[in-house]
Amino acid sequence: MQTDDPTGAADPLTATERAVHGDVTPAALHATLDRWLRARLGSGIAAVRFRAGRIDAVRGLELADGRAVVVKAHRPPVDLAAVGAAVEAQRVLAAAGFPCPRPLAGPETVEGRVLTAETLVVGPRPDGRDPVVRRLLAEGLARHVAVLRSRPDLVAPAGDGPSWCRYRGGPWPVPHDTLVDLRTTEPGEAWLDAFGRRAAQQVLDHRGDDAVVVGHADWYAGNTAVVDGVLVGVFDWELVADTEPVVAGFAASCFASSATGGGGLSTPEEVAAFLADHEQARGQVLSGRQRRAAAGAAAWILAFNARWQVALRVHGACDEGVVSLVRERQEDYLAV
Repeated sequence: MQTDDPTGAADPLTATERAVHGDVTPAALHATLDRWLRARLGSGIAAVRFRAGRIDAVRGLELADGRAVVVKAHRPPVDLAAVGAAVEAQRVLAAAGFPCPRPLAGPETVEGRVLTAETLVVGPRPDGRDPVVRRLLAEGLARHVAVLRSRPDLVAPAGDGPSWCRYRGGPWPVPHDTLVDLRTTEPGEAWLDAFGRRAAQQVLDHRGDDAVVVGHADWYAGNTAVVDGVLVGVFDWELVADTEPVVAGFAASCFASSATGGGGLSTPEEVAAFLADHEQARGQVLSGRQRRAAAGAAAWILAFNARWQVALRVHGACDEGVVSLVRERQEDYLAV
């Protein structure tokens, strides 16, 4: 139940906030964030605009001086180098006119939790399946990757990215949420392990010696805002370092997804359409080898999502439609 206090100091913590912050009272958490903001930005919390986050705990806040900011508490364990690289990437992109929040503070460890703060950018989430939006997303991907080519020093700290991008070790990486267990295979689901292995191997076999770039590791409609056909905001920055075809394949797998989860995975035809838009945006057609790498990357993300849903069965939360889509179209994904 929410209280009448606009600062939210007494509001119960969400499940994500409890997972990130541990055993802390709402008042103590509010006090910690307020002190940090006063120290770093010179103003405390006047009101809470929103609380969000499936992995990290995110708060949109209005400060006493009228500024609107977003504070993110990163779920432990935290790769400080990777978070720092993402913050620096945002700083570079904002300076280049790309529509992402401008970093304000952090990453900084505060009472055992890593905090970052950035400007609040607002705007409606788009329908990713609208062809106009799909092209905007493909163009935005190509554009920010091009800008970040000027900072090859970000490649090493960005690394393999979050768990859903980590195909190199094959099925399955350590998940980003302890809610799921990817270590054991349910009876009848061995096909999914095999598919994940084939997808990973297809990327490894075809990524070649193309230059490694850095890009947004969770590039989908739910992390963007569009107004009047213009991309005006891109949020939730985590980086992955890989070849551009692989980064594009990652994005092609779920570009139409919503911010609140559920569905949204691309069909093989939608993967192909996104990759075609990305080719046009970057002004360069993928070679046959690069196409195979991109298709493998998309298939890997789809396999990971399906495996995640299978793991949620024990919680009664599996989206069987996702599992069925991947099972029925797996060969088509690998052949995009």
